[in-house]
Amino acid sequence: MSTTSLAAPGPDDGDQAADHHQTGQAKASPGRGKGPGTASAGTSAGTSVPAAADRPVSAGQQPRTRGRSRGDNPLPAAAEVRWKADSTEPVRRGVLVSLGLFQRATARELWHLVLPGQRNDKATRDALVDLAAAGRVREELRLPDNRKLWTLTAAGRREAARLLPAGTKLSKLRTERDGRATAYSEHALDVVATASLLARAGLGHLEAFTTEVEHPIPHRRSLFTDLVLRDPGSDVPVLLVEVDRENEGVGTLVEKLTSYRTWCELPAKGTAKPAFEASLRRRGARTHGLRLWPTVYPPTGREGLPPVALVLEAGRKRDRPDAKRLTPQQKAEKAKRDHERLLNRMTEVETASEDIWHAPAYGGDAVHARDHHRALPVVATTLPLLRRHGADAAVWYRFGRDGWHTLTDALDNPDGDELLAVERAEADRARRAREAAERERRRPACRRCSASFSDERWEEKERGWNDDGLCAGCRQADADRKAREAAERERAAAEAAAAEAKRTSSWWRRS
Repeated sequence: MSTTSLAAPGPDDGDQAADHHQTGQAKASPGRGKGPGTASAGTSAGTSVPAAADRPVSAGQQPRTRGRSRGDNPLPAAAEVRWKADSTEPVRRGVLVSLGLFQRATARELWHLVLPGQRNDKATRDALVDLAAAGRVREELRLPDNRKLWTLTAAGRREAARLLPAGTKLSKLRTERDGRATAYSEHALDVVATASLLARAGLGHLEAFTTEVEHPIPHRRSLFTDLVLRDPGSDVPVLLVEVDRENEGVGTLVEKLTSYRTWCELPAKGTAKPAFEASLRRRGARTHGLRLWPTVYPPTGREGLPPVALVLEAGRKRDRPDAKRLTPQQKAEKAKRDHERLLNRMTEVETASEDIWHAPAYGGDAVHARDHHRALPVVATTLPLLRRHGADAAVWYRFGRDGWHTLTDALDNPDGDELLAVERAEADRARRAREAAERERRRPACRRCSASFSDERWEEKERGWNDDGLCAGCRQADADRKAREAAERERAAAEAAAAEAKRTSSWWRRS
């Protein structure tokens, strides 16, 4: 495995613009002071705007029967209200949807998911301030780098469910705990960070991601994928992502890859067993015709099974207790050690799972192409590399190849071109055979001897309008017969003429 093309990430790699959050209170708008969760009359119907009372409010007393108002409490005076931080409705909606899908996130990840083209995360931070004031989100805790970790409240989760399409899987609601005692999963934060970096690179969009997707396997424990990208029609239509923080052994990762291969080889529902077993003996893309995965995921646009991506991150257990007091040089050395350790882990997984991602040779010694239709494409990278270079850079390593590639190049199969050419040649031969069989079925036959017409005789019949329907042999036999009859008539006429001449000459001599 070659690693010379990428340098180890530095200690401060990431989005620097998102690390400097405002510490002061958000700037008050002209409508500030009129209560949280209020909005101006000109604001579009935001999902976090509480409905205003449209009738008098009763205090439980006997209502009036006459007068200007039937209620015993007067209506409040109409007031123009505004969002506290003046965030926009699309950004607030995107933040709610993101937290509904990923459960917890910081402003940095929400920035990349909601507004990947913006230069900083100010818009998402303003939206979080407004949604927190409206009771839709809450700050769960502050991370060691002083970033705020946000999650939905019960009201926010209900609102996110209304914004998402029916049937969309929502993340579980986080229970509110006491301040510093609140526990959070670094793995979950790495999952949303991976999704945000993919979206920032143009690989998928917010609603194309799903977390904790179950892949049931008969007689075995179900496989839950950390992150699934499903974006039909794009360069990467489907990608199954596993995020690893060194909290599992290499054998566990290999077992997960084996489970992916097992799930992809399951037959589709309702498939007859003999037909499915026969399809497994086919070559090329035909081997997937009766499998389950094409009914679940869109076509990959490439040979083989749906690709699996491993995103590695250094585990927290590797950090020193006094990591905050490390000098820049010490941080750089630590980042380099983490980088090398993750690459070694990547190599160990590649070596141990060779029979899973390996593409067997096709055609024996005559053809040296790889049959990627029977292989599980596995690509790997590290989260620091994604943060430093971007997910669209050459930071992806394809198991079984050398060097670093972009994601699309890593998923392509250039060594399968010869296999594709062989399959196309076989398809062309089969097509020509079908066409020849159909032509032979339509070839006319002689009406006398039932022999098939030759190509020249068929063309002659097609050009003529009063054809006799005879083949060339029968035509030649008729011509020969007519020639013999003509010769016989000529011979008989000549004999008759000779006999007549002899008779007349004999009478003259006697007289």
